[in-house]
Amino acid sequence: MMNFHNTHNADAVSPVVGVMLMLVVVIIIAAIVSAFGGGIASGQSKTPQATIKATFSVADGMTIRHAGGDAIPYNNLVFIIKTGPGFGPNTESVSTQNINTNLITDQDGNPVFSTGQITGKTSFKPGDTLFISAENSTCYPLQPVISEALIGPSRGNTKCSPWWNPVTSPTTYKGGCGAFWQLCFRNPNNVGKVFIIQTSDKAGNLIAKSEVKITP
Repeated sequence: MMNFHNTHNADAVSPVVGVMLMLVVVIIIAAIVSAFGGGIASGQSKTPQATIKATFSVADGMTIRHAGGDAIPYNNLVFIIKTGPGFGPNTESVSTQNINTNLITDQDGNPVFSTGQITGKTSFKPGDTLFISAENSTCYPLQPVISEALIGPSRGNTKCSPWWNPVTSPTTYKGGCGAFWQLCFRNPNNVGKVFIIQTSDKAGNLIAKSEVKITP
């Protein structure tokens, strides 16, 4: 009787041990898969997340402010501008372009995209503000995609003045020149209209997008 009892207990324990071993194997496999997946995720570059705001004044130029979020290295920072709906339908196709980073400075007028050696900063951080002077906010340097349509690939072959002031040079603005002048952000007639600024990295990943209202 005793031997029968021991054999019965052994038969009962065996399935339990088998189930426990299976659970251990499943847990180990899950841990390996999780670690492998984490390694892949950590190996991929993360797109920064930030809130970027801008202002534009016909008299004072443009500011770009980091209102919060991740710091973005200057060498991985791209600003894209394009006209908003108030400029007319389908104008984005002739107005979308990157801002030339050589136009951008700190509040003291020092370039910030050279190497970081001048300002001592290498990234655009929360609380930082970038500046584009009124002179550099003129249509020619800020919106060269429009100026190319107006004055051609060479500045010497000007169909219209690069500074485009139809008030002082009214006879210069005829035909296509006048049409493209309407897309220039620093045109006083565009006060109250809105254009779009997008911030992205150099891989084309969108970081932020906001509207900018043109003020006097």
